[in-house]
Order: sequence, then structure tokens, then C-alpha cells
Amino acid sequence: MASKPASALLRRFGGFATSLLFSTAVNLLAIPFVISTLGPGIWGELAVAQATAAIFGVVVAFGWGTVGAAMVASTPVARRPQMFLNSVVSRLYLFLFAAPVMFFVLLLLTRVDPVAAAVASLAYLMPFLGASWYFIGQAKPWSLLFFDVLPQGLGVVTGVILLQFFPYAIVFAGSLLAFNVIAVAVGALAATKGGHETPLTMNLGFVPAMQRLRNQKFGVIAAGTGTINSNLPMIAVSLVVPPAVPLYALTDKLFRFAVAGFGPVLQVVQGWIPESGRARSMERIQLVAKFVPAVGALGGVLLAVLIPWASPIFSRGEITVGYALSIPFGLIFAAVLVAQVVGLACLIPLGEGAILAKSTALGAILNVPLMFAMGALYGGSGVAWAVGLSEVVVAAYQVMAVRRHFREQALKPVPESVEDPGTGPTAP
Repeated sequence: MASKPASALLRRFGGFATSLLFSTAVNLLAIPFVISTLGPGIWGELAVAQATAAIFGVVVAFGWGTVGAAMVASTPVARRPQMFLNSVVSRLYLFLFAAPVMFFVLLLLTRVDPVAAAVASLAYLMPFLGASWYFIGQAKPWSLLFFDVLPQGLGVVTGVILLQFFPYAIVFAGSLLAFNVIAVAVGALAATKGGHETPLTMNLGFVPAMQRLRNQKFGVIAAGTGTINSNLPMIAVSLVVPPAVPLYALTDKLFRFAVAGFGPVLQVVQGWIPESGRARSMERIQLVAKFVPAVGALGGVLLAVLIPWASPIFSRGEITVGYALSIPFGLIFAAVLVAQVVGLACLIPLGEGAILAKSTALGAILNVPLMFAMGALYGGSGVAWAVGLSEVVVAAYQVMAVRRHFREQALKPVPESVEDPGTGPTAP
């Protein structure tokens, strides 16, 4: 009997890992084809559009992508479909607001054709209307794969194929848009099909849709801070040093794939820490906080060494990243690994969620002005060094917070045991 939960957990892990591997492989393999067909410049412009969409996507998702999975898991099964449908209505209004604004921002940031910019805005924002967080909260990895990840991946594959016959940015963006719309539609159908206690109702009223956003304020703040730290640097490069966009974009892509590859390790640590009770959990948190900086440093060195080797392979020789850019990205990777593990696997179990929020806010406060200043002085590598320094501050702040927590616990007086005066060791 004990093996059944273990096998179920293994199948669940395998399902989520399959989605990660498929998405990573498709997007990674598409890079050389898009660069060689459209050229490094246009590919860099599309990368800027994607980074811009990630920021505007915070508005569209409005915290559901961050806290939605936990909300689903804690909601009775019969009430989940209605909750998801309500979220779709609210997010649709936000999408209708965000998409035109993003379009005008892209016209200012890039030199993409206006029609292509409009299609790209819709294409890259569309996934934020999806149901990925809902399937994760339901612990249904195969639904996530078939109704969300797979359609989006097919959009990338189809776009790459069409580019070989019609080498225009709008063709690739159009393919992404078509399949992302399919992903949102089939995801919504799968999420709302059956299992609800009463017939579903779609209230399209604007006021109720906006009122639902009040419950999402903490989720959207957390998502916004993290997204600014990870996506604003690409926009900063496009504004301060436009010629460096293709080089920075490729380095950033390889960095993101490395972070995604570390995801299963983080998930394992998150499950390993609390599984043996509170006393052992405290020991494991101390152990993780002690050794994860060394793991992060090793990962950072490896990435810094591998990026110059991998960049010409994944760009078909069009782009070669030097150590001037790969070294600061190695620093970013090292700090992000430490911050992810310490922040999510250590601070949250310790009840120090406020420290996590403060550290990310501190990183954003440092990151934004520093990357524009260093970008103006030192180009793309200056932006990367600014991001790396701010991420080191975030990681160091979190590690020190964990150590301070245990120091304070050690200084607390231990309650003395109350003994029977007739039987205690000092009794006459």
C-alpha cells in the first residue's frame, strides 16, 4: 500500500517534467531557425516583444499565475470550475486593456512593422489567459501538457516551418497567436467541463470582474516585482544599447533555459525539507542554507563557461557571446539559484514570507536605476553586471535572514521542566 502514493507522486513528477522538457526543447531548438531566417536583428526585436509581454502579462494574469495554483488546491473540487470561469472574465477585461497599450509600447521600443507588432502583442499576451495554473493546482500534469503546453509548442513548431516558405516576422507571430488562442480555448473547456456542483454561470459584468481583483493584490505584487527584475533588463538594453539586443537576447534565453532546468531540483528540495516533521525540517533548512551558495557558485561557473560555446551552435554561427557577457550572467544564475532555494524552500517554511517580499523589492530598487546607468556606461555587459549585483544582494539578504532566524531561536530561553519536589534530584 505504501508504494501506491510513491508511484502516484512519481507519475505526477514525470508529467510535469515532460511538460518542462517539451517546452524547453521546442523553444531552444527554434532559436537557430528563427535567427537564420529572420536575422539576428528581427529575432532580437521579437525577444524584446516577449519580455515586454511578460511585464504586461502581470496585469493580465493579475496574480492568478502566482497564487492561483494554491487557491485551486484549497478550493473544494466542485467549486473550482466556477472559480476558474470567474477568473477568465476578469482576465479578459485586463487583456483588452493591456494589449493596445503593449502595442504602442512596442512601437516605441522596436522597429518591428506595426502590423507584426500588433500580432506579436496579442500572441505573447494570450497565454496569460490560459489555464496552466489551474491544472497545476489540480495536480493534473497531463492536462497541463495536452491542453496548454502542447498547443503552444505546436505554434512554435508551425511558425518555424512556415518561416522556411514565408520569412516574415508576422508569419511567426501569427502562428504563435493562432495556437495560443487554441491553447486558451481548449484549456478553458477542459477546466470547466464537469465536476461542478451547480450549472456554471458567466457574469460578464465589469464591476464584479474588477471586484474579484481585490483578492489578488498580494499575488500580483509578488508577480510584478519578480517580472520586473527578470524582464526589464531586456527592455533596458533595447533603449540604451540597441545594437546589443541580439547578443543579450540569446544570452538571456540560454540563462532562462538553465534556470528552468534547475526547476526539478528546487521542487525536490521543497518537498524534502518538510517531509520528516518540524524538528528535522529545521535541521534540513540549516543544511540547505549552508551548502546552497556553493551549489549556486558551481552552477554559475558552468553557465559562464558554457554560454560562449553554446551561443554559436544555437544561432547557426550568427551570434557568438564572449566572456564579457557570459561571466555576469553566470553571476546572475548563481544568485538566482540561491535565492530560489533559500526564498521558496527555507524562508516560507520558517514563516518568513515578509522577508522574501522585502528582498525582492530591495532587488528591484537596486536593479532598475543601476542597470540603466551601467548600461549607458558599459553596454549590454553593464546591464548584466547590474542585474547580477542586485541578485547577489537579494540572495545574501535571504541567507542572512535564515541565519539570523536560527540565531534568535538559539538565544531564546528554554523552558525549565517542572519536577515533583518529592522526587526531583535536589529533594532532601
